[in-house]
Amino acid sequence: MATAKKTPAAAATKPGTAVAVKKASNVVNIQELLKKQAEEMAGRTQGPGGNSIRISQDKNFLLPDGSKTPGPLQLVIVDFISRNEFYAGQYDKDNIVPPDCFAIGVDPKGLVPSNSSPAKQSDEGCNACPMNVFGSAGNGKACKNTRMMAVLPPDADAETELWTLKVSPTGLKSFDGYVNNVARTFGAPPVAVVTEVSFDPNSDWPSLRFADPQPNENVGTHFARQAEAKELLEREPDLTQRAAAPAKPARPQARGRVAAGARR
Repeated sequence: MATAKKTPAAAATKPGTAVAVKKASNVVNIQELLKKQAEEMAGRTQGPGGNSIRISQDKNFLLPDGSKTPGPLQLVIVDFISRNEFYAGQYDKDNIVPPDCFAIGVDPKGLVPSNSSPAKQSDEGCNACPMNVFGSAGNGKACKNTRMMAVLPPDADAETELWTLKVSPTGLKSFDGYVNNVARTFGAPPVAVVTEVSFDPNSDWPSLRFADPQPNENVGTHFARQAEAKELLEREPDLTQRAAAPAKPARPQARGRVAAGARR
């Protein structure tokens, strides 16, 4: 009679069955944690640039919404940051890859290569790197010194998407001079003005120029987006596109191969 009273619940408590249930539960929990971690990690990298204003060789701005214009553009520079980028190989417009070595920071004179760089060129600051001196790539530098801006249209609101726009080495003199001029004239950073961004008509390649600062009547809205802009600008490049094997550190004498991509 005692045997007849055994229930399915009692049978489910057999050691083998209990272990199987526990194992399945652990697998589910791990998968959930991994998914959550992946979602959080996505915010630490920057993708191919869906929110970037790109520049074509025929001097056109390629906007994130798919439109194309020769400019000039009227933009508000919400914030900007300095970036150094070194590529060991030649530039290929059909196969855009992340840099082999990069540094990101607010002070261009104090940049240090990121530990995430696939092939760091210096364990010290960028100023001590042989790739960051004139002559390391023909008449220029093998490492590309740039400024990255987070920009918005003058009539932006709290929901308008931030765009990024990169200033190449040939545009640095114009950009830095413009920022200093705005500081002297308006006693404020570029977010306080509307900036005209155009191409140098006397240059054979698309080199950016900055001019005609006008008071920003919507400065409160733009100023409120600076924390978001800072987070966007400080994101490191998405390195998932790289091959499994990292590139070897380049040598200073390998100048001819690097020079072809010096104006990326």
